[in-house]
Amino acid sequence: MENLTETNFTKNECGKYLVDSCILIYLLDTREVLKHKQAMNWFASCSDKIFLSAQNIREFANNCLLLHAPIEDVINLIELFTSKFIVLQDDFLDTKNAVELSAQNPRLFWDASIVSVMKRNGIECIYTENTKDFNSLGVKAINPLK
Repeated sequence: MENLTETNFTKNECGKYLVDSCILIYLLDTREVLKHKQAMNWFASCSDKIFLSAQNIREFANNCLLLHAPIEDVINLIELFTSKFIVLQDDFLDTKNAVELSAQNPRLFWDASIVSVMKRNGIECIYTENTKDFNSLGVKAINPLK
């Protein structure tokens, strides 16, 4: 894994925000060199206002396993994320809210689950590549890899 402290990246500020698993994946996945570098720079510039949902960590781990990433790297990154970010747990009310949020578009259920956790915790925006879907669910979505 590369050094996570080198950066010249300027991030968008939006108060409290949650980071989506798709951004975290690029910290490990080097197949898309530019996105990997942008993710590394983004991570190095992170402030203390970063949140993750437990679902984001599960999605990250699952995607890493599908990419056949070294287990030790995956575990080390999970430990790094849980020490650097504030991890928010989901509950049955988030599932209920996700059903309601995604009723018009069931394919958005998993994103709606994250949005429910965000709203319950007063988080205004999410850093993700999936800006269209999260915006449609009523949160501000910013792509930090652009």
